[in-house]
Amino acid sequence: MKKVCVIANAGKKKAEETAERVCSFFCQRGIECSVFFEDFSEQASYHYNEAMTDGAECAVVLGGDGTLIRAAGRLAAQKIPVLGINLGNLGFLTSAECAGAEEALEALVSGGYRVEERMMLEVSVGGKVFDTALNDAVITRSGYSRIISVSVFVNDKPVCTYRGDGVIIATPTGSTGYNLSAGGPVVVPTTELILVTPICPHSLNARGILVSGEDEVRLVVQEEKKTQDEEAYVTVDGQNAKKLAAEDQIVIRRSAEKAYFVQLNERSFFDVLHRKLGRKEYF
Repeated sequence: MKKVCVIANAGKKKAEETAERVCSFFCQRGIECSVFFEDFSEQASYHYNEAMTDGAECAVVLGGDGTLIRAAGRLAAQKIPVLGINLGNLGFLTSAECAGAEEALEALVSGGYRVEERMMLEVSVGGKVFDTALNDAVITRSGYSRIISVSVFVNDKPVCTYRGDGVIIATPTGSTGYNLSAGGPVVVPTTELILVTPICPHSLNARGILVSGEDEVRLVVQEEKKTQDEEAYVTVDGQNAKKLAAEDQIVIRRSAEKAYFVQLNERSFFDVLHRKLGRKEYF
């Protein structure tokens, strides 16, 4: 490995200290290292250009899951894998905790890792591409809307209409996020599926569905109140939001791009699942 970049969330405690440790680790081994401090509280600030990361063989991301998702999505076009070191709370997607950063970096430079490809979703609104989701696209009611109705079509075939707080369209990577909290299934992140999960459905028989990564999901926001201009919002990866009016259509399909995650060889998805979200004594 000849070159790496470090992307640190400036809003996290110990970000500067950890970035210095990581950079020093690589420099001592003759590996070129560039460090970028990002203020993720301002959306425009994390659009670093390709010249900053050009030639990097890996990006070490210092922050929580949100930081890692943003970085992985924006580095996908360059096919740069990301290694996450958790400076946040849960850190489900990150590969190591701050205290174990050096061990993770040793594994990285010694080749004790694998790179996982993760599918992403292309989100279009009104016939125009709006954004790309690594985690999920969420359609939720606006602040003044009591309940919204969202009709779901798969490959232009009607499936169902959910009435409630909204609908989550998630990738397998995003299955352990909002989808899990809403009662959706946990999916191994390297699979290629699209999850459709209703949020607080106002029905006794509403259920989520899983479709193939080859399928196209179309959602239509139905009119609930004629006096209401904005019925809902679509939010991608918890970052980029757009207002939706009645009859707006959102089309979601697999993106041509993929994100790349560094996984340490001794860790499996289920190891992380049990440690972060379960209780060890049950297994």
